[in-house]
Amino acid sequence: MFQSFDEKTIPGTAKDRIFLLRKEMLKNNVDAFLIPRNDTHMGEYVSERDKRLEWLTSFTGSAGYCLVFKDKAFLFVDGRYTIQAANQCDENIFRICKIPDDTLINCINDHLNEHEVLSYDPWLHTIDQIEIIKSKKRDVIKLVEVDNFIDLIWNNQPSAPLDLMVPHILKYSGQEHNEKLKIIAKNLSKKGHSAVVLTQPDSIAWALNTRGTDLIQTPVALCFATISASGKANLFIDQNKVDNKLIKHLGSNINICDIKYFGEFLNAMTGIVRIDSQRAPIAIKSILEKEKVSFVYDSDPVLMLRACKNITELEGSLKAHIRDGAAFVEFLSEVQNKNSNITMDEIGFVKHLELKRRATGKLKNISFDTICGSGPNGAIVHYRVNTKTNRQISYGDIVLIDSGGQYLDGTTDITRTIAIGTVPEEAIKASTLVLKGMIAISSLKFPLGLSGRDIDAIARQALWSEGLDFDHGTGHGVGSFLSVHEGPQAISRQNNIALRPGMIISNEPGYYKKNSFGIRIENLIYVKESTKGKIPDKRRMLEFETLTLAPIDHNMIKLSLLTEYEKKWLNNYHSNVYKKLSPILTKTAKSWLKIACKSI
Repeated sequence: MFQSFDEKTIPGTAKDRIFLLRKEMLKNNVDAFLIPRNDTHMGEYVSERDKRLEWLTSFTGSAGYCLVFKDKAFLFVDGRYTIQAANQCDENIFRICKIPDDTLINCINDHLNEHEVLSYDPWLHTIDQIEIIKSKKRDVIKLVEVDNFIDLIWNNQPSAPLDLMVPHILKYSGQEHNEKLKIIAKNLSKKGHSAVVLTQPDSIAWALNTRGTDLIQTPVALCFATISASGKANLFIDQNKVDNKLIKHLGSNINICDIKYFGEFLNAMTGIVRIDSQRAPIAIKSILEKEKVSFVYDSDPVLMLRACKNITELEGSLKAHIRDGAAFVEFLSEVQNKNSNITMDEIGFVKHLELKRRATGKLKNISFDTICGSGPNGAIVHYRVNTKTNRQISYGDIVLIDSGGQYLDGTTDITRTIAIGTVPEEAIKASTLVLKGMIAISSLKFPLGLSGRDIDAIARQALWSEGLDFDHGTGHGVGSFLSVHEGPQAISRQNNIALRPGMIISNEPGYYKKNSFGIRIENLIYVKESTKGKIPDKRRMLEFETLTLAPIDHNMIKLSLLTEYEKKWLNNYHSNVYKKLSPILTKTAKSWLKIACKSI
């Protein structure tokens, strides 16, 4: 199994660990210490070695941070994780704060006195994050860089991952890495930049056509890189991750350096160096400033190039979704046919779904820990089942299953909410409102230049009309055999990145009733030029094409709430699902799918 179900953290450990942390703080004359969820590469997913927040607090979510004072501690999480944090953490030690209602700045200013010291590890916070704190904290509060206290007190801290970085061949990438470097170099030259520092492994993986297993479910190798305006690159990586195959793949245009010399290399850079202040650790800025190296803030030039998938990547994603959809349908058919091989609990569902994906013979890993929440567990947005929380699935339960696979030709992410028997009318109505929002986004035609912020409300309109909402974005970008959560595009109230053809993005409105049930329906979609109807003033219009292929449970739909257009959309979608998947299904699954996709 790619996914484990052990409860790795225990709230009871926090008391001793926070005591040791405060001992280090006292020794170093600091009054507060900030612990983020991320690692030095600022990605969402981190290795076991870098799970410092989890080690201290027992909170296992993928976003959040903790601020520890001499006599109190605050854990900040967003709306996806408020229930989870309360369940996992000792609330006698940590006060759970909901972002954005509670802010870090207010907490700092309210609890630190004149001349008291707030400390942080400069390799674990971006330039922007620290600059915002500097600008908004009270002037009498001191802000200082320190070595990471957690690393000093964490006995048996796991070692850094050392698996090989491997080539990602042209068959799947669709473009040679030297061509990508030329495009990046042209971007740098145009702006007068001599080089760019890349800090995020998925940007480097895309630019160099490499992959790895350091983060397991996100297929990258942890590293840093620089690319010059001449098109040459320097890769900074642990030498244990390098073999002759990688050296041959990268070629003479890319210099492979030991990662321990990264800081020294930064010291010696010349010209105008480009760094992304939203993604680069502030330690890089400090090094450049100390050596008087000129630098400018600008976005990582890989982001938009990577976001707009080429033809090979889109075709690969289509193939991956057919394969993955068939595996998901095989799973659903056996669940609803009450196959005796499936253990009817959350762990049993997760295991069986992974087996179906493995049976494709193409699965490299799951793209994230499968979320399988039944009943009240479904209301925990990013719920991860373990042996302690595992719940028996019974007649009358609603089960939310959010899962995905990593394949060489694409990354998948799908959520379906299914009824086990007859479920409450309230849940069916909520599910229908969620479906209406998902269809509204799927069928949208919009002018070039709009961002996710401009269309997020469309997914919520039906829910809002009933006084309901959900506390997460409507959609996130998705990589091509890379991170399942990939920027810079998203459908959310905060995102202002214009949507462009080739971008893959999720479409996943939801509704969650605490202690009762959770609803989410998610398809991956991609942006393309619109071909629907005539456009009088010849402006460019965009639309979405759906990638995900799996039926939406009819038992979770209240037909009287759907418009004729919505019924037609659903029928067309199900017709396409059956057409694409039926040829590769087992006889039993094909028969089940025919019924699941019948017209309404």
